[in-house]
Amino acid sequence: MRIAVGPAGFFGLIWLAHALAWLVTGMRGDAFAGILRGVVAVGGTLSVGVLLGAATGAALAVAPEWLTARAPLRGLLAGAVGGALFLPETLVVAFATDVGYLPTLLTVLATPVVGAVAAAHSGDVVGRTRLHPWLWTPTYRRVDTPATAT
Repeated sequence: MRIAVGPAGFFGLIWLAHALAWLVTGMRGDAFAGILRGVVAVGGTLSVGVLLGAATGAALAVAPEWLTARAPLRGLLAGAVGGALFLPETLVVAFATDVGYLPTLLTVLATPVVGAVAAAHSGDVVGRTRLHPWLWTPTYRRVDTPATAT
């Protein structure tokens, strides 16, 4: 979820700005199509991000120990899974922008970047390192209270 929130929030802000412009200026056009595109952009991006994170974690969890112990091999696996599962985002962006050439092209060109980020964070995902604290949930230690003498 933490991986998916960033892009989904970005599309949510764009959708909100479009909706506010539509309300203020009274732009003519199909309002339902704009709302549908916004829902697809936010929901689709969130879904792709969740799928990407879950599948990358699952691939690293079932990978043999000899592979996850070596950072280059672990990074290659995470990068390949992350990059491959980011490609459906191209379809989401294409639908949301009515097949706008520039946004769709930028999404395709961002695929290796997503793979590189997944590779860089693979040690934290598999639990071997703690270099990226935003991936970890803070742990709370239980503090035992001293027993009171009666």
